[in-house]
Amino acid sequence: MSKDIATRVTTGVQALALPGQREGWQAQHRGSLLTDAQTYDALADAIQADLKARRLDGDLPWGISAAARARKRVKPLRDAAKAMRQAAKAINGTVAAYEETQPEVVLKRREDKALRKAQRKQQLGAAAHNSAQATLQRLAPADSDDGQAGAPKLLGDYFGKQQRGA
Repeated sequence: MSKDIATRVTTGVQALALPGQREGWQAQHRGSLLTDAQTYDALADAIQADLKARRLDGDLPWGISAAARARKRVKPLRDAAKAMRQAAKAINGTVAAYEETQPEVVLKRREDKALRKAQRKQQLGAAAHNSAQATLQRLAPADSDDGQAGAPKLLGDYFGKQQRGA
């Protein structure tokens, strides 16, 4: 598959733009990246085992030096495998970005957001209206001439006048 980069990019963008081809593109690229990661891990395991078995003059006993040297030498392969797995995750993110930016999806999300905003605004308006009504009622002029305007009401005022100790 020796296509030039421009052709590969163009076909990739076209595949991502079409919902039917998007899943195939994702599976193909994600699969190849994960296969490469497994290959690098297997290669690193084989090289590490081979290097661990090679003992050099001056190594510490019990193969500690050889094991450390082997881990150090295969670290670039382990890093490459990790990068391939991260690239596979990026493929998923790219496909998700295309799915999330479909005009229908964006329009529905915006409509839902506007509806929730209007509902919150209506609830806040009703709460403010109720609060204002309660305040106005509390501060309303007194019902009778002997009462004081805006005087706080007591609990007994709501139950009527009751005689004590009858």
